[in-house]
Amino acid sequence: MADQPTSIADSFPALQAAFQPARAAGLDKTLQFDFSGREPGTWTMHIHDGTMDYAQGAAQSPNATIAVDSDDWLNILGGALDPVSAFMGGKLKIQGDMGLMMQFQNWFAR
Repeated sequence: MADQPTSIADSFPALQAAFQPARAAGLDKTLQFDFSGREPGTWTMHIHDGTMDYAQGAAQSPNATIAVDSDDWLNILGGALDPVSAFMGGKLKIQGDMGLMMQFQNWFAR
């Protein structure tokens, strides 16, 4: 992402701006993000056939749930923290469809 978001509330519009619709064509998936740390809270992202929307709050039945410290998430988005290293080091926890999270980074321009 060109500019690193400085808050969780800013991170979702930044992701939406970097979203590449053609890379998510045909998908219908819901991701839930459970943030801890400085900015605790729950957010939901829905990818539906080349569109992306998001909202604050929990999803009814997410395909994957990501638990991460808010500062770690912002560092991942900004490129200061490698997502694979964060996962392997236990800073990023995923429940549900692991393959979905492997695709996640491909949906966005860098």
